[in-house]
Amino acid sequence: MKNKKVKVNTKLTIIDWSKLIGFVLVYFFFIKSKDVIINYPYWLLFTAFAIVLVIVAILQYRTIQKEYSKIEKEDKLLFLVINSLKIGVIAYFVSGIILIPFNYYTIYNSKESPVSSEKCEITGISTYSKNRSIFFNFQGKTNVVNGFKPIMEDIKDDGKFENYYFAAEIRQGVCNTYILESWDIIQK
Repeated sequence: MKNKKVKVNTKLTIIDWSKLIGFVLVYFFFIKSKDVIINYPYWLLFTAFAIVLVIVAILQYRTIQKEYSKIEKEDKLLFLVINSLKIGVIAYFVSGIILIPFNYYTIYNSKESPVSSEKCEITGISTYSKNRSIFFNFQGKTNVVNGFKPIMEDIKDDGKFENYYFAAEIRQGVCNTYILESWDIIQK
């Protein structure tokens, strides 16, 4: 009996690329809307992720099962790992997309609240070109804002940032969230 190898088509079609680009663009709106929300309810993201993960796994089960039976024994573990990662990535992107309306509702709803000013302790600064962020404590929780102010370069080293506050202009949102209207770094 001849050992039969199955040739798998691994090329991405234009439709696959279009879907991928579409998901990334829509997910960008989720990331941008989440960036301005302080005290983001991550329990909501994790819950949406878990639900979507189960649904995607159920929907992909038959396809994976059919392909799994055609794979040679030494490749089965790799096949399962790749498909598990694929399901996880799809679930993460879809859960982010599902939360876009929540994020924009929170931002929209906060417009009814008055703007208040908060001075928060800075706990860290990152000025790497691809990850410019400031970490600060707000209501006992560490939050991060991606952004850059020129003063960050001067105060990032040797704990100099401890002599400064993260000054935030915020509005109250839903689920104990706050919308960051503007921010600055000011000396204590």
